[in-house]
Amino acid sequence: MKQFRDALDHIKGLRYLFEEMDFSSSIGRLTLLESEWMSDIAAINRELDEVAKYIDTLSHTKGMSLVERQLEEVVNIRGSIEGLRQIGAVCSDVDLFEIKKLALIDEKIRTIEEEYKYQLTPRPALSGVLTVLDPKEERLPSFYLDDDFDPKLRELRQSIERTTEDAELTNLNKELTSLEDQVRRRLSSALSPYADDLDRVLAALSRDTVLIAKARWAIKARACRPVPTNSGTNVIEEMIHPEVARQLSDRGGEYQPVSIRFDDEPTLISGANMGGKSVLLHTVGLTQALMQFGMYVPAKSATLTVVDEILYSAGDGEDMLLGLSSFGAEMLRLNQIIKAAKEGQSLLAVIDEPARTTNPEEGYALVSGLVKLLERYRVKALITTHYSGIVSQGKRWRVKGFTGGEQINNCDGIKVSDLGQLMDYRLVPDTHDSVPREAFRMARLLGVDTEFLDLSNQSFRSIRYEK
Repeated sequence: MKQFRDALDHIKGLRYLFEEMDFSSSIGRLTLLESEWMSDIAAINRELDEVAKYIDTLSHTKGMSLVERQLEEVVNIRGSIEGLRQIGAVCSDVDLFEIKKLALIDEKIRTIEEEYKYQLTPRPALSGVLTVLDPKEERLPSFYLDDDFDPKLRELRQSIERTTEDAELTNLNKELTSLEDQVRRRLSSALSPYADDLDRVLAALSRDTVLIAKARWAIKARACRPVPTNSGTNVIEEMIHPEVARQLSDRGGEYQPVSIRFDDEPTLISGANMGGKSVLLHTVGLTQALMQFGMYVPAKSATLTVVDEILYSAGDGEDMLLGLSSFGAEMLRLNQIIKAAKEGQSLLAVIDEPARTTNPEEGYALVSGLVKLLERYRVKALITTHYSGIVSQGKRWRVKGFTGGEQINNCDGIKVSDLGQLMDYRLVPDTHDSVPREAFRMARLLGVDTEFLDLSNQSFRSIRYEK
């Protein structure tokens, strides 16, 4: 995972968040997609400093809307700029127009910066470009090979207007076309030394667009500035998953923020089915990724150790497309995590109910072996499991589970849509090696056939008694 675009489908919820961001220009979106995953704390903090600066600016002044209005006009002219670097290349009128337009936008933004005392991304001035393309200093957002670019242009154009003979008109038009090409060539040559400056200005204004988008999202999401560290305990307070929160809100529900602490070792998480464990894992992964792309995170506070990579082992329904069984695909994902750990990569491994698709005896053994190996290589891992008796040196958390007392016991008047209101998704420390047994309660709440559940419960009690 090298760029933001690579993470869109790898990190659950990142694409939704990206689509929710408000970019002033399409090249701003492209710039964020091309942004690199950062593993250096200093680099992350520099980016977060810039986001913080823009949050402050957006919160206290109105002049930024004027800047954004100009940024809306910025388009991707990398091709036109690259053309200036080619020996003998001649810019088209469209290229010259786009180059002039960028220079005009830059000039207008500089005026706003000076008036409002802003400090946007540093960039070179393009006054030399305007001297070439706007010699009369009209500052019009258009381009035409005006007569002032060469006195002969006026002469030829006047001759064409006076001429009535077809043969002479054809010759004059050919001569005019040739002269216009010469003027374009001359202008292109004069602009060639400014190619690097144009490139830097385009990059700077694109970056400003990204920083403003990051800042606006942080304000809208009430996100916090994360604290990146090289080591220590990871602490996220009251984190939310924006996409899930939006889905719940659309259905009239309310997202319950969750807090977690974990170290550079496997952390086991247990809890009832439908207890939000998978959402929890994806929320931690999203929070980690946002920090390492230099963004604020949807939480009250967050202190996270920097990693080289986030690796997942969570079934997503694509296994059959690869011709693999669920178990086979899972084993390959786990092997990828193990391989990276043995290569010494700094990881956040997110593992959702490993070995759940095989028989309980082998499943228990596989999870136990996985935990021991990840402990040996000091892998920061979050592992949800339904297996009891897993020995681990790391922290253990359990989803608190059902609340509601008498209402749950009676199962009267409860709709499937109400189940979320009866669940407390917060994590509580779990010092035991057993996992919650709430499957029967959940099934009853879902209205599953009573006879089936009674017979299943009798079998469960028989198994426990025999053991």
